[in-house]
This record gives sequence, C-alpha cells and structure tokens, in this order.
Amino acid sequence: MSERKTCVTVRIDPRLAEYVRRLVQAGKAPSVSAVINDALEQMSLRDRRGLSLLKAQAAQADPEKVARMKAHVDVQLAELD
Repeated sequence: MSERKTCVTVRIDPRLAEYVRRLVQAGKAPSVSAVINDALEQMSLRDRRGLSLLKAQAAQADPEKVARMKAHVDVQLAELD
C-alpha cells in the first residue's frame, strides 16, 4: 500500500462515526482514517476473492450445458414478444 495518501471528504452515518470515535478512544484503532482504510481494504479483498471464485467456476463450466441453457432462455424471451 502506498505511503502517500489521498485526502477525501466523506459523510457517514452518525452511529458509525460514533463507533469509529470509540474505537480510536479505546486504542483499538490508531485513527479514524485507519479504520476507514481498513474497512475499504477488506471490501476490496472480498470483491477480489469473489471475482476469483467466479472465474474459477466459469473455467469449469460445461460449454454444451451453457449452450443448452442459453437456447432455453432465448426461447423464453421469444415467447415474451
């Protein structure tokens, strides 16, 4: 992670602001910025893991089964017209 940080202004729910303030006061977090940074990093990690799992499942897909399913959907869509 870069040592150089970007300054942004955000608005958060009052209950979340209070939660973050309590974390910092209790010494469980070094700063409000650190809490927000950690939360965003966790979200980013979760999204990357999810995308990796999706790609792994797609690589195992049976192309013939996918083609049959797509054809079935196309028939259903045609019936809607």
